[in-house]
Amino acid sequence: NGTARYDGSNRLGKSKSARYLPTWNVSGAWNIDKETFINFSFFNYLKLRATYGLSANLGPNTSALLNIKSDVTLRPTDVETYLYIQDLENSNLTWEKLKELNIGVDFGIFNNNLTGTIDVYKRNSYDLIGLLQTSGIGGNAYKNGNYADMKSKGIEFSLTTVNLRINDFAWRTSFNIAYSADKITRLDFNPRIADAFVQGGAAVLGGPRRGLFSTRFAGLDKRGIPTFENDSGELVYTYDLQDRENLRSILKYEGPAEPRGAGGLANTFSYKQFSFNVFLSYKFDYKIRLDDAFNSQYTDFSSFSKSFVNRWVVPGDEDLTNIPVILDRQVVRGDNADLLSAYDLYNKSTARVASGTYVRLKSVRVSYNFPTALIQKIKASTAQVSIEGQNLALLYSDKKLNGQDPEF
Repeated sequence: NGTARYDGSNRLGKSKSARYLPTWNVSGAWNIDKETFINFSFFNYLKLRATYGLSANLGPNTSALLNIKSDVTLRPTDVETYLYIQDLENSNLTWEKLKELNIGVDFGIFNNNLTGTIDVYKRNSYDLIGLLQTSGIGGNAYKNGNYADMKSKGIEFSLTTVNLRINDFAWRTSFNIAYSADKITRLDFNPRIADAFVQGGAAVLGGPRRGLFSTRFAGLDKRGIPTFENDSGELVYTYDLQDRENLRSILKYEGPAEPRGAGGLANTFSYKQFSFNVFLSYKFDYKIRLDDAFNSQYTDFSSFSKSFVNRWVVPGDEDLTNIPVILDRQVVRGDNADLLSAYDLYNKSTARVASGTYVRLKSVRVSYNFPTALIQKIKASTAQVSIEGQNLALLYSDKKLNGQDPEF
């Protein structure tokens, strides 16, 4: 099979080289089990397939054209309208592009009592759209541009089996697993430290699409206040959060903030008109930032984390706990403003990271199919009654989550 498209959009300005793009895809499959020169009697079917192509995307809320908007002044008496630049023109803005190669195998054996698929893929994304910093001459500090490239690869595997079939009883199992990894190979505008250690991860050159970065927690000082290591190995209470150049040396890369692996396991038991289905889901190989729980000061209107039971209280506790002290107001006056920042950095530190790996009992379902002779009396072809429970139990997760749901 082969397809070809030729698309153009006026959101990409007047440049013909930028606004128009041909995209295409070629694919093919080989039913190996049907070849007479190879003996594949063991297989009920065996198919090899492959596809390769180029696709494109415009990106969210982007336009190459100059975007001018109007507003009114805030003067108390002399009110007038004025124009301002919302978005700068970018005549070079073009499509986000993706080249992908996918190779797969479908198979069935044992009279199709065991069937499955295997897919491997390699993707090359380039000209990805995001914010770029400008010189400011055009009137805006930032504009949208094609600022990044990314490569990714992965494998997906699924298997379905009929484990047992005796008279009116049957037991079927379905299992699937997928694993992928991505890496940013070009990034024209690195994030600030303040942008990199956010809860959901950030894009940094050499890392994944969303990597989790943490401040380097170095323990509590003699007053119970969090301290951190800078890029020189010195203990500090704060960082320059606007720094873009030394992000990799100051922050620690924890791992991807998105699961690299995911899958599920389903078992279905059926007996005559009854069926019982149990489905487990899982994700693995990623990191989670624990919810922010610490401030330098609290009031009667603030709720405390239960971990405060183990907080620093008296000198010497710094050797026993990593939960910081609740500061006295007198301590943070004057030149001690950095101590307030220490608590924000502690929430984003290596001490507040957990593994995201989990296994969840996603659903349990019991159903009953009414006999055909019964439902034909009401002119129906099928009828079923069922009861189902979802998200019934978190069977496994990192103890460091301390009750926090890894999916939420």
